Amino acid sequence: MVIEMRWRLLAAASVCFGLAACANILGIDDGVPRTGDAGFDAPFEAAALDGGTDAKPDGPFSPLSCGNTVCNFALGQTCCRTGANAYACVASGSSCNGTSIPCDRPSQCPSTDAGASTCCTTDVLNEAGTDYVAESVACMPYQACLGIPAHYILCGDGDGGDCPTDAGCAESTSTLPPFLICR
Repeated sequence: MVIEMRWRLLAAASVCFGLAACANILGIDDGVPRTGDAGFDAPFEAAALDGGTDAKPDGPFSPLSCGNTVCNFALGQTCCRTGANAYACVASGSSCNGTSIPCDRPSQCPSTDAGASTCCTTDVLNEAGTDYVAESVACMPYQACLGIPAHYILCGDGDGGDCPTDAGCAESTSTLPPFLICR
């Protein structure tokens, strides 16, 4: 009986010592990872240098506002308005069951033979007949986008540089909230 107890005690002690040795090797014995082992620290240091993430970027990034989120215009995403204040990013080739918003600033529009294009809304009166709301958003020649309240230029980041000289850039309250438009 005494010998059996000694074996049990010895087995329990070896398990404890074995776990402690493994914990020391892994650097978790005191809850703090070990420093000084370049094999473990190198990936974390590299991640800190690139902004703290170790995920590889999917490609270039160009912001496209989409309600409370941001789509990646550079990867061909577009914004889809599916309700009064409901927006979602979709691939530009995907169908949008709502209003497709392929741009939010003139710089996202290619120039045409007619000259510079701008990101423009085409608005219609709402059902109550009280406010104009965006029926569509598209790149169109600058001259075709003049005529508030039927059209508004979207002004992207709000610096005002996308708006005509006599207009400012502000958040839309009816045509396409919360996008920024020239008024």
